[in-house]
Amino acid sequence: MQLLILSDIHANWPALSAVLAEEPQVNGVICLGDIVNYGPHPARCVEWVRDHVKHGCVVQGNHDRALGCDEGPRCSAPYRGLAADMQRFTRKQISLAAKDYLARLPTNTTQWLGGGVFFLCHAVPTEPLYTYIAPDDAKHWERECKFAGQPDFLLVGHTHLPMIHRIGRTTIVNPGSVGQPKNGDPRACYALWRDGEIELRRVTYDVQSTVGDLAACATPRTAQQLAEILMTGGNLPPVDGTKPPSCPTRRPT
Repeated sequence: MQLLILSDIHANWPALSAVLAEEPQVNGVICLGDIVNYGPHPARCVEWVRDHVKHGCVVQGNHDRALGCDEGPRCSAPYRGLAADMQRFTRKQISLAAKDYLARLPTNTTQWLGGGVFFLCHAVPTEPLYTYIAPDDAKHWERECKFAGQPDFLLVGHTHLPMIHRIGRTTIVNPGSVGQPKNGDPRACYALWRDGEIELRRVTYDVQSTVGDLAACATPRTAQQLAEILMTGGNLPPVDGTKPPSCPTRRPT
């Protein structure tokens, strides 16, 4: 049995398409939230998730909730302007049905898949939408595993940083971001679960296609900043002369 694990698609259809083309034989898909925002293809990405990811195998991300419930995504300061600009665009692009779908997604779920117990959430079990924990913060991850009931697999997203880490009986997996990688590599990130084993994977996609579509839907400043992030795999360019964070970034997005 093979499961495709996706997170943080962020309305980037060329990236998602490349991942799907790379893994045509999977038996199911898990989506860990943030289907929308930052990218130029929100309607198409939401439609694909609705049609191909089973109920119970997709959870809400902070940007999904922001669109669905007309809220802010509570991202960190360097990304607030970008998120707000693209949220205004996205609001005009998605249907009321898609908006309702995003609003109603669960923030976490526990599933029995392939003989194992999986806990799914976007951020962390104790606070599924917004909290950020660094990949190497073992003490806090141990607390999260206990809160989740020590499942076989704890699947999270949010940071855009791929990781596999084992604490006790629980394997913690962050597949990284499909649509906006932040680990210094611009390729689309995802994970593949195969008969109990997890592998982090990356695939090249047509970044320039996404960059070109951004130019047609975002303000020039927003398009330029988002293009830099996509092309470098996480480098946020300077804003008003300030120094950008180093890459890979550890800022929540």
